[in-house]
Amino acid sequence: MEKTTFAEVEKQLLSHLSAANLSVDHLSQVSGTISKSYAAGLRIVDWWIYGIPAFERIVVQGQLPLTGAGALQELAANKLIKEIRMLRKGIPIPDFFQVDLTIEKITEQIPKL
Repeated sequence: MEKTTFAEVEKQLLSHLSAANLSVDHLSQVSGTISKSYAAGLRIVDWWIYGIPAFERIVVQGQLPLTGAGALQELAANKLIKEIRMLRKGIPIPDFFQVDLTIEKITEQIPKL
């Protein structure tokens, strides 16, 4: 499966969320969360936005090599990520994690990341 680059994800994300009446600061925090996930080694395969135009959450599905498992601590520490689901995958030998991240709407003021 072809992996999506962060630039493509960011462009599509901002396009979809522009109708959600989110503040520029909120958009920046959501984009920053996805950017940090990508920088931590997660390679984004697909993503879904729920609640358009009223943004509720984004689910990002990606792959993380076993050697990048240390990045999970960084992802878990991010306050915007509400859920992380992980499955070990690979044929014939499991050599990566499929990771699903759920980023939810900010309901309270969260300090800048």
